[in-house]
Amino acid sequence: MREAEGHGWSAGGTGSAGNKPSARLGPHSMTEKDPKMLVGEEEFRVFRELCDAFNDLGRGDLDDPFTAKPFEYLHEDVELEDYPAIPGATWHVGYPGALQWTTNLWESFEDFHLEPREFIPGKRGRFVCITDTMGQGRRSGLELSLTAYAVVTVEEGRIRRIAITTDQREALEAAGLSQVGASPR
Repeated sequence: MREAEGHGWSAGGTGSAGNKPSARLGPHSMTEKDPKMLVGEEEFRVFRELCDAFNDLGRGDLDDPFTAKPFEYLHEDVELEDYPAIPGATWHVGYPGALQWTTNLWESFEDFHLEPREFIPGKRGRFVCITDTMGQGRRSGLELSLTAYAVVTVEEGRIRRIAITTDQREALEAAGLSQVGASPR
């Protein structure tokens, strides 16, 4: 089990209310004292639904890309970062950038699936989502399976920014949780 898991919300499962995520509340979870400082279940839902919409997206859905379901969850000025180990990794900005990000993935992978595993509430409208990524290389046929930390910012009910890192400590610090004593993997 990763150290961060004690600080967040499980991405799956149900709580006593039936359809709410199971909460594993730690010292950096939402509190009644300062709810504006930390993000919560609504922001997690938006990211989870974005991943689901992306996973269900077909190439034909991009004939008119801005009506494709994933774009419903993106802020018009969205910023998306490529996985850092990809040669030429960069940032993609706005809806055209999001379209380019998606096209790049489809050109590289025959199959690609994002699975949010755990949400860690952060500060300043940010949270960390530990995300498993699975896929198969289009040319090589090699299977891909990796875990990344997405530092997500939600504004006005939409995803405004997704920064990607492979370093747990870096992700937690970017989400305003620098006091967390978690060690890198």
